[in-house]
Amino acid sequence: MKFDDVLRQLGEFGPYQKWLYLFLCLPAIPQSLQVIQAVVFLFAVPEHRCAIPGFANDTYKIQNDLHEQLVNRSIPRIYGYYGNEKYSQCQLYRQTNASNVWSTRNITEPCNAWVYDQSQFISTVSETMGFVCGKKSFVSHARMLGMLGHLVGGLINGPLADMFGRRPAIICNMFFLVLLSICLVWSNSAAMVLFLDFAIHICAIGQYLVCFVFGMEIVGPSKRMWAGVAMNLFWSLGNLVTALTAHLFRDWKTRQLIVSIPTVVFAYVYFIPESPRWLLKHGKGEEAKRIVANIAKKNKVQIDPQILGEVDIEMEEVKQEPFWNLLKSSVMVRRMIIICYNWFAVGMSFYGLSMNVTNLSGNIYLNFLLFVIAEAVAYISCFFLMDRIGRKLLLSMSLLVTGAACILPLVPVLVSDTPEKWAINILAIVGNMCASAAMCAVFTFTAELMPTTSRTFGMALSSVCCRVGSLLSPYIVGLTMYISGRFGQILPMLVFGGIAILAAFLALLLPETLNKKLPETIKEAEMLGTDVYDIADASPVHAELIPLESKSETKEGKVEDSNNVLLL
Repeated sequence: MKFDDVLRQLGEFGPYQKWLYLFLCLPAIPQSLQVIQAVVFLFAVPEHRCAIPGFANDTYKIQNDLHEQLVNRSIPRIYGYYGNEKYSQCQLYRQTNASNVWSTRNITEPCNAWVYDQSQFISTVSETMGFVCGKKSFVSHARMLGMLGHLVGGLINGPLADMFGRRPAIICNMFFLVLLSICLVWSNSAAMVLFLDFAIHICAIGQYLVCFVFGMEIVGPSKRMWAGVAMNLFWSLGNLVTALTAHLFRDWKTRQLIVSIPTVVFAYVYFIPESPRWLLKHGKGEEAKRIVANIAKKNKVQIDPQILGEVDIEMEEVKQEPFWNLLKSSVMVRRMIIICYNWFAVGMSFYGLSMNVTNLSGNIYLNFLLFVIAEAVAYISCFFLMDRIGRKLLLSMSLLVTGAACILPLVPVLVSDTPEKWAINILAIVGNMCASAAMCAVFTFTAELMPTTSRTFGMALSSVCCRVGSLLSPYIVGLTMYISGRFGQILPMLVFGGIAILAAFLALLLPETLNKKLPETIKEAEMLGTDVYDIADASPVHAELIPLESKSETKEGKVEDSNNVLLL
């Protein structure tokens, strides 16, 4: 007897599971707020130029004709991506005498003070800390540290959640996420800002990963796709809030405080129950029985008391299977290599294209909003496509279109010296939409390919590869700071495109998991995609739901609620 059969008797997505799943999804909103606003806005570099030495009231915006003459005499002009002239960001004409007259117009020198365009940002960390010109690589380093936090979060949270349970991991991550995100507001040194941002990313991605796995474990096979996609919609909702708060609060400290304080409401995670599937696999059958009985009560169904005993027997056979045994199976190792590369490509494309929004022409807030809307459309599309064309085909097609959208900007650049800005922006939005669909598909696909005994470990290992891709993405996006001309702007997209297309073809080598039961052991996971697994999958009898009679509850006695369980 599988635990999925127990879920069929409880209701694959009954009232209790719906409420519990909702409470697991809601934390994705603050997680997205902290991660995306840091990736896109926190370390954004506003348009800037060298400050005029000795001119205390200098501003980026031209104040009057006299100010414009002074700027023209002191700051050389350079050509931007699209052939437009602008003032140099790092050079000024050398001062030749004590009267502050710049008489030599062909000799320049580096500047050490800047003025910034405040039409889009009032302040950012990069502006406050001077991450420009000689320190411009610090922007890539800062974003890389955030992505490194994702990697560390995946590495430590997966095994910890498998060993100590989903609930303790969720509680700890939420507590530190709230604490650290508020502390970031009062950080005045670059080192402290970077450390806290790193730690916030650890907690945010760890929380999301464990909540995702927990959510997949409490719903039945027929509803698992919906559960996998729905949590991404809450992440997308967090992105919409990010777009709104970034537009309304353009000072980074004010915005950070606004998005951090409300997260204290998520203290309710202390009252969620432990995953009964995890409890059974770790020999805690009595606690699992209490939680399952409580679910049955809230769903108003009767459950055969012998079923959990049968699941207990299965647990005794597999509970000692350690997660590192996954790496001893040649079949699973081959699949993991393909899965990990797909995560690498998805992570690089998804986060890289999000970071690249600051390099696109036009209003950054409008561009980001279009990216978020496209991401939400991608997740909604996954609802309708994943159960029709399957996980494998959806993942492959999404990556293929992502790659094509990233490479096609080369066409307008080759055919015109002044390529159409809107064409490059539209292709970037399409690429981001398909990368979002690929992210959604690969989450669900990986969770269904992994056995229960190693599912969180497999998700964590895959997430690490995703973070390696995202670690490299800031440096690929940062190529625009070193390569000038019209090719410089599209170079990051070309790199993302080539990697995504290769991943699209590799994904076709994996077995399809559509309408398959979650494998409980590594042996079962190896059989995915074979006739043996298909026959075994069809064997269990689907139990019908038996409504609870009002009289039966009074006669047989009420089921006791487990401690620290959120009763809905």
